Amino acid sequence: MSTTHIADTGLFVAMGQPSNNRYRAVRRFARRNDVTFLVPERVYDELSVNDSTTRTPPVETALEDGWVAVGDSLDFSRPVVSRVMDGVQRYIANTDDRPADEVERADAALAALAAQRLAAGEVTEVYVYTTDIAAGEGAEAVLASEGYGDSITFVNGFRFLEDLCPETD
Repeated sequence: MSTTHIADTGLFVAMGQPSNNRYRAVRRFARRNDVTFLVPERVYDELSVNDSTTRTPPVETALEDGWVAVGDSLDFSRPVVSRVMDGVQRYIANTDDRPADEVERADAALAALAAQRLAAGEVTEVYVYTTDIAAGEGAEAVLASEGYGDSITFVNGFRFLEDLCPETD
């Protein structure tokens, strides 16, 4: 069985800098379990924005260390990718009571990348790590409606970090 782990911006923000205990705990988890976290291109774009307080964004350090990779571009010519992207945006919009066009596309891209990899037969199981409950639940619900219910697991990013590193920085 092949598995992929897809992570969102919120997980990286919650981990903080490479010097933080949470960041180091996730890096250890990835190495011990031979996990490479994929980030959709949209998430990478959000994370790689340089600001004056950070010389190297933490995602760049993780990429260099090899426990994070940027996922393939989303192929919207595949109907399942488009349906999942739109479905998750609608799910989040309904949950948050706001228009779907105001939902961050990076949130929906988590599920779209999962759908793309599942539909292509590249993986049989996907874990989606997000700190956005609606995005995680939406990914599970929409992918289940596409026939992938047994293949998708939402991992609450905050709980994941707490389980790995109960002490705070």
